[in-house]
Amino acid sequence: MIVKYNDVFFDFLNNYINEFDVSYLKRDNPFLINYVFLVNNIPIGLISYSLIYDRIELEYVWVKQDFRRKGIASKLMKKMFEEKVSNITLEVSVSNESALNLYKKYGFKVASIRNNYYGKEDAYLMIREMM
Repeated sequence: MIVKYNDVFFDFLNNYINEFDVSYLKRDNPFLINYVFLVNNIPIGLISYSLIYDRIELEYVWVKQDFRRKGIASKLMKKMFEEKVSNITLEVSVSNESALNLYKKYGFKVASIRNNYYGKEDAYLMIREMM
């Protein structure tokens, strides 16, 4: 089940997500939208994006390791696609093949390369036109 994120989930996510710092979830940001995917009322997936006027900047898609490759990230992406926007952009590490495959599956195209975006690792800037 997908539900809108609230701070009840923060401690759990903070303990289980080590790929990025989840403290940004507590920022007072009127553009930030977060959804969690629950299994037995436990959050095992998260999608976070900024909805800025007519476009989205995808921040994170995360699924707990034990639940990956079961379609959860796809369900979270489809939830984001319900927004009425002109395009969605994201940055992804050039070496993150599973994320690249997910994004390409949903029509994202590489727009450019951001050199040293993740420290010494490059990232692709990807875009999906929605209208």
